[in-house]
Amino acid sequence: MPDLVSYDTETISALGAYGIKATLSNRGIKKGLIESEAFQGGIASVSKVRTYGLATWQSHQPTTEISISISISGLYGGHIGSRSYSSTPGRLSFVSMPGDDQTSKIGSDETCGWMINLSCNKLLNEVTKLTQEEISPTRLTEALEGSESFLEGAAEHLLWLKRSSPQSWHQISAESTSAAMVSFVSSRIVEMHGAQDNQVMPRSLAAYVDTAMSFMESSYVRPLSLGDLCDACHVSARTLQVAFRQLRGETPMQALRGIRLDTMRALLLQGEDVAMASVKVGLSPTGRTAALYANMHGEKPSQTALRSRI
Repeated sequence: MPDLVSYDTETISALGAYGIKATLSNRGIKKGLIESEAFQGGIASVSKVRTYGLATWQSHQPTTEISISISISGLYGGHIGSRSYSSTPGRLSFVSMPGDDQTSKIGSDETCGWMINLSCNKLLNEVTKLTQEEISPTRLTEALEGSESFLEGAAEHLLWLKRSSPQSWHQISAESTSAAMVSFVSSRIVEMHGAQDNQVMPRSLAAYVDTAMSFMESSYVRPLSLGDLCDACHVSARTLQVAFRQLRGETPMQALRGIRLDTMRALLLQGEDVAMASVKVGLSPTGRTAALYANMHGEKPSQTALRSRI
């Protein structure tokens, strides 16, 4: 029988709750290794996990969480519950639902990937708030395909907050990012479910957009989800999304991002540095934020900051 891999302290804290069992490969590897850098939050936790010298991996999903796995490198695959999966770097590997058993075979000496854990209760409450229905998050793997860059960017930001020196805005930024992840995934569940609203008059749609925009402009500094916007407008998620697409050609959350990027530009022109300006408006100080800023304003945030100093 192959030896069981021993875990270091951080791996136990990040992954031990899953009851993970792993075996060594027979490719001449004498010692297995699992490394994990983790951020633990109330509604969202993320881990960047690297393995070396493993042959198999078994785990059981807790009943309180839904886990999303995105491959970074390496070859592995197997079954989650009754569903088969395989890894492709940069793509979603699997979504593990509460109570799922995972059995995987690893085909490369090293693997690396993201594990994003979301509170099941928080996620389903958000879905219920959006639709006024109890919807099971089935087909979530299909719903999240193509969304890897957002999820990875959010996960990387949470780890960045953990690494950097604690500041008063760290907790607000972490809460905002966690809420955005839950809101993003819940909106995908709603879209995949295909909930339909009754026909709404164009005048009503305009009123919903005006109310939502006013709410976002006064509240962008704090964590906001699609459910928060729906509460402010007293309308379902589907109706609000239809209103924004028809009248503005974008989603409500894209409009919120635009408000934050505009405000970020104003801060940079006032002499604020890029990282602080980003987090003050609820955005991650990452390359993705810089790219979104450049796409909207025609220059990088660093160029705006430099111009303000000159």
